[in-house]
Amino acid sequence: MIWAAAALGLLNAAPSVYWAFGGDALLETIGQWLIDLRGRSPLLIGMGLLGIALGKSAAAVIPLVAIHVLAARRVLWWNLSRLAAVALILYGAAGLVINLVLLLFPGLTVEDPTARWGQALLWYPMLLLWGLVLGVGLHRWRRRVSEGGPTPR
Repeated sequence: MIWAAAALGLLNAAPSVYWAFGGDALLETIGQWLIDLRGRSPLLIGMGLLGIALGKSAAAVIPLVAIHVLAARRVLWWNLSRLAAVALILYGAAGLVINLVLLLFPGLTVEDPTARWGQALLWYPMLLLWGLVLGVGLHRWRRRVSEGGPTPR
């Protein structure tokens, strides 16, 4: 499961790399503000998007490294990975709920509906799923280790 969480994290980072190098597909699901800003400062926004992709990639890979390589400091990295799972779950769930409320409750004004739908149906659910899969994977790994069995791959 931790491998699946890593794949989800890297999948989540991939669009940021694509957008950093000038790709446009699905960019409107983030928001018109990003399209406008990238038009004014493509290098700065590209560097920012690469930074985001690096952060997401690190968050995807660190749990794997922590449980398979870093035996001496495994508890520290495992706890940081657990914290990341909780943060992804909370952030994904909050973003999902906020965007759905803004879109589905009559009378609420939505400034950029395409971005809100993209966030509600794609980006925040992906973060939530990543966090849930990572959390379950870490839980299974910890349980297996505490039972004295082989660590799950």
